[in-house]
Amino acid sequence: MKKLIIFPFAILLLASCKKDEDKTCNLNSAAVAGSYKITAVKYKPDASSPETDYYNQFFPDACERDDIITLNANGTYNFVDAGVKCVPPGDDTGTWSLSGNTLTVDGGQSNVDNFNCSTMTLSSSDVFNASDKLTLVLTRQ
Repeated sequence: MKKLIIFPFAILLLASCKKDEDKTCNLNSAAVAGSYKITAVKYKPDASSPETDYYNQFFPDACERDDIITLNANGTYNFVDAGVKCVPPGDDTGTWSLSGNTLTVDGGQSNVDNFNCSTMTLSSSDVFNASDKLTLVLTRQ
């Protein structure tokens, strides 16, 4: 009798594990909405140059490294100077949208190169000079 009771729970447990394995993360506005922190910055001055870690150059002050960007479901964003506060604080608001793999924030566009629901990799070209590439990794908070 015990086996008959345990068997349905075992099937339920296996089925619920299968659902977790099959979970996919689609790139759409609803999935992208959430809070992020920039955790990596890479830069290539031109197509033939190697990509270099640019995090410390992009965020030289500790007060800039813990800020949170919240992409709200209504198409607005909040940039909060979290943790160590800069003087003056860098809080900001604006608008964002997603069309295909293009993320637009206040009119500026970036390519979404990778999105897995916990991290998002964005890249932009011609940022500081022609044919350069800046890559940001945002980690969901």
